[in-house]
Amino acid sequence: KPIDYPDPRIVKAVNAADKNDEEKLFDALKKLHSQDPTVVLQYSKEAKQQLVGCQGELHLTTIKWILMNIYGVEAVFKKRKINYRETIQRSTSSNYRHKKQSGGSGQFAEVHIKIEPYYDGMPEPVGFNIRGKEDLDLAWGGKLVFYNCIVGGVIDTRYLPSIMKGILEVMESGPLTGSYCRDVRVMVHDGKMHQVDSNDISFKIAGSHAFREAFLNAAPKLLEPTNKLTVKVPEDMVGNVMTDLQSRRSIIQGIESKDNYQVLKCITPEAELFGFSTELRSLTQGKATFSSEFNSYELVPLHVQKELVKEN
Repeated sequence: KPIDYPDPRIVKAVNAADKNDEEKLFDALKKLHSQDPTVVLQYSKEAKQQLVGCQGELHLTTIKWILMNIYGVEAVFKKRKINYRETIQRSTSSNYRHKKQSGGSGQFAEVHIKIEPYYDGMPEPVGFNIRGKEDLDLAWGGKLVFYNCIVGGVIDTRYLPSIMKGILEVMESGPLTGSYCRDVRVMVHDGKMHQVDSNDISFKIAGSHAFREAFLNAAPKLLEPTNKLTVKVPEDMVGNVMTDLQSRRSIIQGIESKDNYQVLKCITPEAELFGFSTELRSLTQGKATFSSEFNSYELVPLHVQKELVKEN
């Protein structure tokens, strides 16, 4: 029977102090993982960061020492990037004309769209002649629902995939913070084309600009990952831990008594968990334990969103 190793308590981004040592660092981390499976390695394609999970700050200090003194590579550990999402809260319309002339055939495309927040089970759009529909499950979660509502052939059907491609490019690097966008539906309902100058690249550009403008005018909101936390605390220390959790924007969902311990269950934003392992050990003289797992994406409070947008 395979050994069931505990999930990481903390996860940090890591890179070599000397860029020339990146490969050496990764080889050392793989060896370290084979010797100690509680050292968990993961590469985040979204954040473009090498991540290391371990059992706490003391474990991390040990890992750093081993890398330096056994494998001869200095590692720099830092906060990992939080994978936010972007979405919208209201409907809006926009249009964009792309026109470029530089001798010979140029570029021309005009696209008119309406965008709306998407939710499961919502009725089909009203007031549009729906001629086609693409229902895309996005690789990063959520959906894009794309409607062809073109009437009278003002845009040739062959250009619709290019418009959708332009929209998806914006959704892969959102207008607010560069995070992935999700849960939007788009109706392409009007536009113009030119017999000579219109082409796929022109409609991709027009689609991306129209979508970006509409998104920013549709009450855009950031979503943040939240985690389910289970914290086991000695009964006489629970007050300080509760205060700390509430300062981290936690929502307490339940408290149970178990063998002179209180078991707290709460939902906490992932961004607020930095340093929690160290603080919990300090507040309880190392007597408390906790586990954490992903819960869901939730709306970021407005004051937090403003700070995040400013940073980007």
